[in-house]
Amino acid sequence: MDQEVQEALHALHQGIQTELQGKAFYAKAAARTADESGRHAFETLMREEETHLRLLKVQYGNLVTTGRWLAMEQARSLEPGKEVESIFPTDDLSLAALLPEGADDLKALEIALEFERKGYTTYRQNAAESRTREAQALYEFLAAQEQKHFEFIQRAHEYLKTRGAWYFDERELPMFEG
Repeated sequence: MDQEVQEALHALHQGIQTELQGKAFYAKAAARTADESGRHAFETLMREEETHLRLLKVQYGNLVTTGRWLAMEQARSLEPGKEVESIFPTDDLSLAALLPEGADDLKALEIALEFERKGYTTYRQNAAESRTREAQALYEFLAAQEQKHFEFIQRAHEYLKTRGAWYFDERELPMFEG
């Protein structure tokens, strides 16, 4: 396996770990919030992380088996192979552990903001360093998704902080494209 593929696999591995952690974090936050709107928001973010995770795993599996990236349209239509599923854990709770037992929804959103900021930065860097259009397309897509998540969480945080309640305009419900 050449150096370029090894570097790509390393970047994908980091992305997979990040998405696993995000999924675990949002699942824990959803389970802990008593507010139905807040729970829905965290559950939607969790499903988004699952979608990102699937894309990363599909690309990882294809790079391992063929040494090539897939076009985004093709990657979106596939499921990760069994060989990839056995490499990565199904539950990584290290980020979920960052949500202390007594933390409220505001604290969960603050942690989520930082998580999404780091994801955005990482994916933008990966896009800039990518040598193929397919890799750039994947990382640019994921960076844009992380930015959308950040903006949504930021609005939810501000509203919850100033009004003391969860609220979403029907147009702002957390229904992202993943």
